[in-house]
Amino acid sequence: MLMMVFSHRLMRVAIAVLVGSLSTQALAGTPAKLTSDQLALDAASSPRALLNGLDRLLAADPSLAATPAAAEALARAAAAPVQEFVGANLPIYQEIIDKIVAAAPPGQRELVHRAVSLEINNYIATDVRIMPPAQPLTLGNATAEPPVVGGGGFTMGPVTFYPKLEAGIFYDDNIFATRTSHVSDTVGSISPQISLVSNSPGNALYAEAGTDLTGYLANGRENTADWHTFVEDRIDAGKRTQVLVGAIALMEHEDRSSPDYVEGLVPIRYWELNGYAGLTHRIGDFNLRVGGALEHLTFANTQGLKGEINNHDRNRNRYTFGFSVRDNANPDFRPFVEVLGDIRRYDHIPDDFSYNRNSDGYRASAGARFRLLPSLTGEVSVGIMGRNYADARFNTITTPAADADLRWQICENISTVLFLNRSIEETTLTASPAYVYTVIGGRIEQVLRSDLTGVVRMSLAHSDFRQSSRWDNEEDISVGLRYYLTEYTYLGADYRYTQRVSGDSSVNFSRNEAYFLLGTAF
Repeated sequence: MLMMVFSHRLMRVAIAVLVGSLSTQALAGTPAKLTSDQLALDAASSPRALLNGLDRLLAADPSLAATPAAAEALARAAAAPVQEFVGANLPIYQEIIDKIVAAAPPGQRELVHRAVSLEINNYIATDVRIMPPAQPLTLGNATAEPPVVGGGGFTMGPVTFYPKLEAGIFYDDNIFATRTSHVSDTVGSISPQISLVSNSPGNALYAEAGTDLTGYLANGRENTADWHTFVEDRIDAGKRTQVLVGAIALMEHEDRSSPDYVEGLVPIRYWELNGYAGLTHRIGDFNLRVGGALEHLTFANTQGLKGEINNHDRNRNRYTFGFSVRDNANPDFRPFVEVLGDIRRYDHIPDDFSYNRNSDGYRASAGARFRLLPSLTGEVSVGIMGRNYADARFNTITTPAADADLRWQICENISTVLFLNRSIEETTLTASPAYVYTVIGGRIEQVLRSDLTGVVRMSLAHSDFRQSSRWDNEEDISVGLRYYLTEYTYLGADYRYTQRVSGDSSVNFSRNEAYFLLGTAF
């Protein structure tokens, strides 16, 4: 998901609103603060304890779900600790919605559902997990958006199914992302998905499968059929210990704007297989997490103007492992340290240009999760990361590491998300071992009325290709509206502008896209 950064003027307005709103925030000792602290205490035990605690609160005080505003505040308090959990958190967010909506008065239930779903989906947009599931698929070349929960679902015994469907049409004025000779086209897309949740005492199973089909009106070679599957089981091994196991399988295509894209006649397909396991254990006020993952990527060859282009030399395995320790003594400021190892091994050595791209890497960070105000939460970490390459022609990379996520509920109807990330990415650029990628961005979302939401997104990214004169600066700006026809069905409209300015002018491009969507959750 690409996030967006705001203009200096908007940021100054945001700061002014923050300063002006301090006196209106909930203070320590108020019912809202007590509710939030109680749910945070429950969440320290397990996801199930959080949900059981929510049940107790609703049984003791039904007014917590009696109005959209009250239900939204309760959803915010219940969702805040979910990011602490390891694994797939969508089922937990979904269950929070289900419990609050079920407790609402029948005459208020639809309005409560909309308010709570919007609040929970804002949290999903910034959910940072140590081992996340597969990235959500996109509509054609649209910016990847966070998954949306809130559908009613169908229950069969211990399993609840959540079908979803999104269909749309979009216009792209530069489908090949080229500097000149732009080719435009109109594209149709349909994206069905089904997920299931099975919750029993001490065990939570989540599975998901979906596909993303696109068809181009005039350029049929660009048609794609992506798919993904995902399964995960979270097991409570004790009051203080949870075990997580999961697997991902998917097939997607590389976007034409990718810095690694080659000029094939059709989009490049790739497959990913990913398995992971982790454990989290609470010792007093400290939370310890250990985990590891194995990922295999396979790239398909593609036809070019002069014959077949070999992409098999990009096939690789990635092994990641690490641990983190967090101090939860103060719920408003929880410092942590994290150390990760990252080993990358290619199937074919050397590659087509005689380079050995095997490497060993690491990332060590220190940071904190914090709650400066009930409406202002986030996580920031800084540290160092590096990679050492098997090929003697590649220099070792050592560079600062940084991550930041900030969520601010400016007022009842406006929420803001800010985002920063630095990473070391693989590249196919000849004689370059990798590029250091830095992205900063954010989004602001406003409820214009009960059935209409607007969003503005912006991101700025810089790619520094090591041992090369190439650099890329990219910007991505979009605005959109979502209108709810019914409780579970919506219409969407988006406009998106993307641009790359590079030290290699041959890869510069700009692009305008317009999207019209129809989505529903059952």
